[in-house]
Amino acid sequence: MQKSRRDILRLAGHISLISAVAAVAGAHAEAVELEEGPAATPPSGNADHALVRRIKAISNVFEVGSAEPDFAYVEDLEDGRGFTVTQYGFCTYNSEVAEVIRRYAKDVPATTLTRFLPHLPPVTMTARKAELAGFPAAWRKEVKASELLGRACDAEADRLYLRPALAAAKAAGIHSAIGKAIFYDTWLQHGASTDPDSLPSILKRVNAKIGGVSDSSEAEFLRTFLAIRKSVLHEPASRETREVWRASARRVEALLNLLNSNPDLAPPIEVSNADIHVVVL
Repeated sequence: MQKSRRDILRLAGHISLISAVAAVAGAHAEAVELEEGPAATPPSGNADHALVRRIKAISNVFEVGSAEPDFAYVEDLEDGRGFTVTQYGFCTYNSEVAEVIRRYAKDVPATTLTRFLPHLPPVTMTARKAELAGFPAAWRKEVKASELLGRACDAEADRLYLRPALAAAKAAGIHSAIGKAIFYDTWLQHGASTDPDSLPSILKRVNAKIGGVSDSSEAEFLRTFLAIRKSVLHEPASRETREVWRASARRVEALLNLLNSNPDLAPPIEVSNADIHVVVL
């Protein structure tokens, strides 16, 4: 798990981001309907069920060293964000964890996790460590007791990361499987705010350098995108992420390798990150 995460701009919806990305890419975005289904039903949106699973598995390799999700992960990384949970990096610093608990409680009303809700944003401005005593054990116990908590995590992550990332990729004219994976992984790590290290800022730099997809080719556009993303990881504007991001630059190399060797993400997919080599089926 990353030892530091950027604060990602949380959007109530994804349409405003699609418009922003379209403006950056010089494209006219369509309104993409990505209806949120039950937690038990993985989203399709711009990608089919199996492809979504593979896209998530690739980023899981980068985040937790395995293609499988780690919903039981809970740690205080001493980064000012409180407890970080799951491979998605949800934090008690903001409302992410509370939203997951609320989703889960709809299916499991008796969950003991609801006792932490009065001590989490948005009910309180900040979650105090003393008030969350026992949270890690309670979270791990609940993950072990019911797969529904993992499904709630997936549903919230789909809302925050996957659906808007796929919409942003479509707005930029990206249609390939690897392109969707690259946008998802970039959104997950860099966020979608307006800071210099964000996905929209990377897109602006790509557009300034080679134009949009229609001015070159999707493969060339993605190679340029990854090269600029790698430069951001080596020299991010945010000093708090600098050390960790430099160490994570190999994930870009892994994505570039997939772009060159398996752009359709046809299984088996070989993903190498540092000394970890995983085959995604």
